[in-house]
Amino acid sequence: MAYIRTLLLIMAASILPATTAAQSRQEQFPPLRLLTEHSPPGMYLDEQGKVAGVTVDLIRILQRRLNEVGEIELLPWARAFELARSQANIALFETARSKDRENLFKWVGPLKLIQTALYGHSSRFAPDVKSAKLNPRLIACDYVNSQNISFLKSTGFDDTRNLILTSKHGECFNLFTAGKVDLIILNDAAAAKVEANLLAAGNSGLFRVNTLQETELYLAFSRDVSDDRIAAWQQALEQSYRDGTMRQLYQSVYSEAAITRLEAMAATDQPKLQRLIN
Repeated sequence: MAYIRTLLLIMAASILPATTAAQSRQEQFPPLRLLTEHSPPGMYLDEQGKVAGVTVDLIRILQRRLNEVGEIELLPWARAFELARSQANIALFETARSKDRENLFKWVGPLKLIQTALYGHSSRFAPDVKSAKLNPRLIACDYVNSQNISFLKSTGFDDTRNLILTSKHGECFNLFTAGKVDLIILNDAAAAKVEANLLAAGNSGLFRVNTLQETELYLAFSRDVSDDRIAAWQQALEQSYRDGTMRQLYQSVYSEAAITRLEAMAATDQPKLQRLIN
C-alpha cells in the first residue's frame, strides 16, 4: 500500500506542472477567438455542422501544444476580416499577406503556399485566350476584400457591370459550377475539386486563362496580441513543419512541392518564416 501511495504521489506531481503551466498561460493571455471562412479542403463545415479541414486540424494541434483555449468559428470572409481588424484577441486564417494588409495585423506563417489562377469553363474559351483579350460581356466572380479584386478590375471587370462580389468565398464556386458566372479565381487545390465537380455533373472542365501569382497564406492576429504570444505561435508552427505533423495532414490534398518548401523554410538556422513582428 505504501508503494502504491508513493507511486500515486509521483504521478500527481508529474501532472501538476503541466496543469499549472496551462492554467498560468490561460491567466496570462485572454482566450483567442479564431475565425476562418469556407475554403475547402482547408476549412469547411462537415456533415455534422462542425468546423473541419486540414488547416483547421493543424491549428487545433498548435492550440493543444500551446495550451491555448478558444473555439474556431467559420464566418463569411468580409465579416471575419472586419472583426479581426476591429476587435481584440482575434486570429484569422488563412489570410493572404499583402502590402496593404501588412500593418493591419501581426502575422504567423505561412500556413500554406498556393498558386492562384484565373479559370473559365473550357467550353467557352479558345486555347490561346489571355486575360487582356477577354470579352467584356463575360462575368467574373470573387468575394469582398479578396486581394484579387484589383487584378480583375485592371483587366476590365467592374462591380457595377460584370464583376460579382460575394460575402462568402464558397458562393463564387456555386455560381461558377451552375454556369451563372464565366470566370473565377482559384488556387491549385480548389481548382482540382471544382473541376471534379464539373465533370461529375457532365459539364466541361476548367480552362486556365492565366496564372496570377504564388500566394502565402497566414494566421493574421489582431494588433493587440503580444509579441511573445505571436513568437510562441510561430515557433509551434515551425516545429509542426519539422516533426512531420504538417506533412501528415497536408499530403493528401496539397502538392509535394508546396509541402517540401514549407519544411525547408522551417529547417533553416534562421527561419525565413519569421517576418512578422514589426
